[in-house]
Amino acid sequence: MLVIDDDPLVRTGIRLLLRGNTSVSIVGEFAGHRGLLEAVKDLQPDVLLMDLFMPEESGLSVARRVRLVYPDLRMVLMSSIDNPALYADARNVGVNAFVAKTAPAADFITALVGADSSSKTSTTVLSDREIQVVELLAMGASNEEISAALHLSQNTVKTYVSRAMDKTDTTNRVQLSNWFHGLAESHLLGDRVDTP
Repeated sequence: MLVIDDDPLVRTGIRLLLRGNTSVSIVGEFAGHRGLLEAVKDLQPDVLLMDLFMPEESGLSVARRVRLVYPDLRMVLMSSIDNPALYADARNVGVNAFVAKTAPAADFITALVGADSSSKTSTTVLSDREIQVVELLAMGASNEEISAALHLSQNTVKTYVSRAMDKTDTTNRVQLSNWFHGLAESHLLGDRVDTP
């Protein structure tokens, strides 16, 4: 994984958080986006973890450029602002996951491991819109928040959630979230189980 964040404390915190985790390893760190494309070429990371709000250029803008050059690279954006509307913006530029810096450590690791292990064959089962809905659901967004972020009615969101459950052979939101992240146990939503 390649980490891009202008705050050295955040980069150190991520290093400490992942120490001893065999699922994700850091191959490089950057304080900004300069030289990023060359670093991706040289280091060949599986995942790019990047801060949304950078001094010189937004993470969304950088993600858009990275996606054009490296269409298969898994990208995770992180932000100190936990806003479902940002999830949709990130998805629209090709980001695979979005995680709040305020999230519990287990949720943060889950987002990274999920981005690293999610396969194209898994996500192609769902339509683009279904993937957007499930992405937000997997980050803990309610139907109301998903509705606002994607400019859909809540009934339409419920329909997409139900379709996604049918296609992935899951029966509740926790299982659907787990499917999205490729995990056997839920770390994102805990014991919370909502019906669509």
